[in-house]
Amino acid sequence: MSKATLTSGRRAPVAHYVLAAAFGAVATIAVALLVGVTNAGNFWPAAGVGAMCAAYPAFSLGGKIFVTNHTVARDSHGEESVESLWMKQAGAGAFLDVLVATLVVAIVLMLRGDDVDALPVLLGLIGLSVVDAGLRYAVIRHRSLR
Repeated sequence: MSKATLTSGRRAPVAHYVLAAAFGAVATIAVALLVGVTNAGNFWPAAGVGAMCAAYPAFSLGGKIFVTNHTVARDSHGEESVESLWMKQAGAGAFLDVLVATLVVAIVLMLRGDDVDALPVLLGLIGLSVVDAGLRYAVIRHRSLR
């Protein structure tokens, strides 16, 4: 079997690459125009910054939508991996921790009668959930690999 035969099934049709590039260009231009219009005093600099910020995600999304279905082989058992199981366990434990922390903070605030801005509290809970899930994942991984 030649090398061309091995890779021929792994390439998307040329039209899909063109569609991905067109999607990326249109999305980049749309974001650039939107950013430029919202900064009317500095339209061109703002549009340029918007285009630079949007180009990579737009072209990547175009590739994901139009090309990867032809080029990436999906693992039929990918969701059954050990890492996925560790992540599910860490997420479930972190959810319970954040739920308990939310209840404790709500009860303390209710009993004290203090008025607190919601944004710092919510950001604290988000930070707690990220750190908690990360630490739980690290501990589960460490215990499993010992």
